[in-house]
Amino acid sequence: MTDNIHNIKVSVIISVYNAGLFLNKCLESIAAQTLRDIEIICVNDGSTDNSLAILDEFAEKDKRIRIYSKVNEGLGGASARNLGLEKARGEYISILDSDDFFELDMLEKAVEKADSTNADIVVFGGYEYDERTGNIYKVPSILNEKVIPGKDIFSYLDCPSDIYQLSQGMAWNKLFRRSFLETHNLRFQKIKYTDDAYFTFAYMVLAEGIAVLREYLCYYRVNSGTNQTAGLANYPDSAYLPYMKLKDSLVEWGIYDAVKQSFVNCAASFFRYFYDQINRFEAFKYLHDKYRDEIFDLLDMSDSDASLYYDERLFLWVKQVKENTAEEMAFKAARAYGSENMTAILRFQFPYRAIKRESKIVILGAGIMGRHFYSQVMLNGYCDVVMWAEQENKLKLSYIHSFDELKNVTFEYAIIAYANEKLISEALACLKELGVAYDKIIVGGQN
Repeated sequence: MTDNIHNIKVSVIISVYNAGLFLNKCLESIAAQTLRDIEIICVNDGSTDNSLAILDEFAEKDKRIRIYSKVNEGLGGASARNLGLEKARGEYISILDSDDFFELDMLEKAVEKADSTNADIVVFGGYEYDERTGNIYKVPSILNEKVIPGKDIFSYLDCPSDIYQLSQGMAWNKLFRRSFLETHNLRFQKIKYTDDAYFTFAYMVLAEGIAVLREYLCYYRVNSGTNQTAGLANYPDSAYLPYMKLKDSLVEWGIYDAVKQSFVNCAASFFRYFYDQINRFEAFKYLHDKYRDEIFDLLDMSDSDASLYYDERLFLWVKQVKENTAEEMAFKAARAYGSENMTAILRFQFPYRAIKRESKIVILGAGIMGRHFYSQVMLNGYCDVVMWAEQENKLKLSYIHSFDELKNVTFEYAIIAYANEKLISEALACLKELGVAYDKIIVGGQN
């Protein structure tokens, strides 16, 4: 430990708002880092629980901890993080969430990588920690190893079509060089959700040197008892504001044309995710209309053909939103679910409790329910879809297989994504003929 600011290698910035349940574990994993030359900047963002008391207790024992308090502005942690950036003195910046925790050598390894490569940013992998079960899972989208260029250090010029597929827009699995950040005056966007997306994605294309650690060094907490889904309906603009600002910046920097395909796919994927999460019709309609009448056009999604998209399903979803009203989309979803109330179900929940994580599954049904199931597991990597099948592939989609082809794959569970009793019966008959045990069959419409 040192009081010499010239020896501070990393400024760790933590925005804290009512994090009392998890703050101890977070701070313990940071204070015990094997890299000792760090400062820990904790910004208490108007907490009303015992968070400040916990911070004070830790600061008494560890003089590297500096606490700042501010009034909560009701727009997420952006202003708290920005205050932390103003106070930072380290060579590198690490921006962490107060409900997560970290491998004890995370900062040491990230700094070693940055120092040895002279990188402006280091990206590493992370785990998902299920608070309910205590299980830990790798999440490939936190670090997509499939698109890493074959170089020790690289920039967007080495992977312009994949730069935004390398990692999601979170800040906590990255180490930033502070001098580079200050040169480009990058700050967090003051919006309720996704406030780190612009900051991170802008940094990724500006960085002259990106280095990757193919290690999993942080733990992202899920099922912690807080319900973000309900909150999303109150701030639907958070879905697109980072991408609007990012496109403007990319155009200004003369980069947009080079990274357009990566940008469009990244934005569209997130738009779909956010759209599916909203569970209140007024907010759903607002976002649907915003996408259809304005955002898709401004972000070059409307007039693009399928070749722009890495996943044809994403192209079809954009097309569907453009061609339907919010009421029609909600009605189709409710009708497929078997509900008379057209606003009852806007998103079908994958039957997670019935299926073990990392299982090999097949999905029978490519209608609205099947598409929702498939999208969820593809986005979160919960399990491996070895085949998606439909009795009649009317659209002739290359990724949809016939029921007959199910005999060619090995799977642990079969999910029937129909609500119609006749279609369910036909799918059950097919699976029975294949010898699939009944306890390995989940009827999605009845879960």
